[in-house]
Amino acid sequence: MTKFEIGDRVTVKDATSMFHTRTQAFIRGHTGVVVEHRPAWVIPEDEAWGRVDDGRTEPFYVVRFQQTDLWPRYTGYEIDTLETECSERWLEPAGEADT
Repeated sequence: MTKFEIGDRVTVKDATSMFHTRTQAFIRGHTGVVVEHRPAWVIPEDEAWGRVDDGRTEPFYVVRFQQTDLWPRYTGYEIDTLETECSERWLEPAGEADT
């Protein structure tokens, strides 16, 4: 059971991390669309400490962002996108103001 479905608009939490994470700083606080589910896997913070066998697991999602949303001075095409993988706990449903 996953929290988000393909097509859901999600916002990446704008939080800091003291340890390793695959959640890039440049996507934090931005809204994108879930385009793919990935199976539950050991969270990056536990994986970085070698806890692949006994680490905490959670689902991951591939989220698509418009590059013009990520970088206001982006000079490429407006249709250009970036897709990246996010763990479930870094995502929240997009608010009404994000539509």
